[in-house]
Amino acid sequence: MPIENRNLQVGTRLVARYKKQEHWVTVVEGEEGGLRYRLDDGREFKSLSPAGSAIMGGVACNGWRFWSVANGGKAPAPKAARKVAKGANKKGLFERLPDQEGQPEGMARYFCSACMDGFLAPADEEPNECPQGHRDEDPAVPIA
Repeated sequence: MPIENRNLQVGTRLVARYKKQEHWVTVVEGEEGGLRYRLDDGREFKSLSPAGSAIMGGVACNGWRFWSVANGGKAPAPKAARKVAKGANKKGLFERLPDQEGQPEGMARYFCSACMDGFLAPADEEPNECPQGHRDEDPAVPIA
């Protein structure tokens, strides 16, 4: 989910999923007193956009849309504790957004975590693909 409150505090942890992997960044205090964003590999950036771009191999991105505040900003649980049996509790690629005010009748707004964009779909059924062609069952393969 894109970051809405841009007043991040030092110590806040952000997460992004890219190519089926989670990537983490921590908000830290910079040497000049401003905020910096430190990836888990130690690289630091002045803003979230170049931090996201580094994760995506140099592809430009909007850092406020690429990263999300995770677990209320706390560090993730150890990997072993996060492991779930294969197929159990599969989180889909699409998330129905909580605020549906102002949507056309019979429609709901969803968020695609593959293209990091919102879209409308019929409210009475779960979407299986977004307008960009990302499929819920295989988020790595867009429809040609």
